[in-house]
Amino acid sequence: MLFPTYQFLVFFLIIFSAIVSLKPKVDLYKIVLLISSLLFYSFWSFDFLLLLVLGTAYNYIILRAVCNGRYKKLALISGIIFNIANLGIFKYCNFFVTSLFDVLNQLQIPASFQVLQIIAPVGVSFYTFRMISHLIDCYQHKIPCPKFIDYATYITYFPQIASGPISRPREFYTQLNSPKKYDYQIEEVIVLILSGLFKKYTLSSFLFNFTQLPFKVPQQYSSIDLMLAAISYSCLIYVDFSGYSDLANGISCLLGFKPIANFNMPYRSLSLQEFWKRWHISLSEWLRDYVYFPLGGNKYGKLRKYLNLVMTMAIGGFWHGAGLNFIVWGAIHGLGLVVNHLCKDVPQAIGLKFDFYNSRIAKFMSWLLTFSFVTCSWVFFGTPNWETAVRFFQGIFRFSAATVQFNFWQLYLVIGVIGAINLWGDRISQLLQTVFSLKNIFFRIVLVSLFVYAILMLGPSTVPPFIYFNF
Repeated sequence: MLFPTYQFLVFFLIIFSAIVSLKPKVDLYKIVLLISSLLFYSFWSFDFLLLLVLGTAYNYIILRAVCNGRYKKLALISGIIFNIANLGIFKYCNFFVTSLFDVLNQLQIPASFQVLQIIAPVGVSFYTFRMISHLIDCYQHKIPCPKFIDYATYITYFPQIASGPISRPREFYTQLNSPKKYDYQIEEVIVLILSGLFKKYTLSSFLFNFTQLPFKVPQQYSSIDLMLAAISYSCLIYVDFSGYSDLANGISCLLGFKPIANFNMPYRSLSLQEFWKRWHISLSEWLRDYVYFPLGGNKYGKLRKYLNLVMTMAIGGFWHGAGLNFIVWGAIHGLGLVVNHLCKDVPQAIGLKFDFYNSRIAKFMSWLLTFSFVTCSWVFFGTPNWETAVRFFQGIFRFSAATVQFNFWQLYLVIGVIGAINLWGDRISQLLQTVFSLKNIFFRIVLVSLFVYAILMLGPSTVPPFIYFNF
């Protein structure tokens, strides 16, 4: 069930009507919220729901052993292994089997395997990350062991289960167990929901048509088309994912939880390091805290820091999908971060002090280099496999004189709008909140209605699925 659909609207109105007055009755509120989350997830598949319930129950048993048992470390290790194995079976089984088959064939060793058609449950990567981080936090005594209903509500919380943001248990439990509702401003919620609808229903749905075929059969398109497709995909994955995060945050506000900052105008970044502080912030922080720091972070010298950066990003890439292209995507971001750090570490080591961003030209070149790097890396992310990504780049540098198929003013307009969101998104959001905070209720209703009508009229009849539902 997708957020920007009439089906979800009916579902949420029923849930919100039932839950809006229950916040002071914390125990009843948690029960209704948990049932709502399970019901929401069941719309995809009862089999997926059963796996989620069993995984949640098993992880809670392990969690109790981590908190209270004599063999806490053993329980922690077994819990992490279970979750990684569970993720591996559903996301990576076919990848490893086919990879082994290819290696044996190259070695001329006769082999034949039956590749199982395993469908990964929706959101399995996101709720598995929450399970793992919760085990580690309890092991390190950062949080006490929660009640089962609290834990189950945290893992299955429906606005975040499919594509995040990845909330931290401490903040979630504090708000879940508070009898006071989150004191949100209605204009903040309106802007979040309208922003999410506009990004997903209008912008993302439009860009979807310019990215599907070029990323599957790039040899059928001209160099200009492929460059436009790459830029379109850069824009698409941003509005698609940040649109989901906006909707998830708006819904969470109405349910009593503070919004989680997940995107902060990432395409205005002047460096790759800045980009990862603005892009998918909850995942970036998760990888930092539960992968990069445990690997040693920057505590053991520069060389070890650079190696940890590459390993962390490669793991992050492989988390997104089972394929060499995802590993390459993560690894080149890791290498890019190493170069980014070298540009700072080397001048400091030899005693040079200068501000590279002291002119507009330098800032523009830094932005152009960062955006170009990120856009090129998305080719590995968006293509179905490594071979297609290579053909995509070959097509770009072929400089063919074929007819340009994507030369539409509407495409340039949409790319311009997304550029404006990344440059002045905070100001636009603040302006809209100011307008929607005006005391005239009739004016606010009319204005919101006009915005919703415009979004629906500009959107398609069928909404494409969220990209991150695949991960």
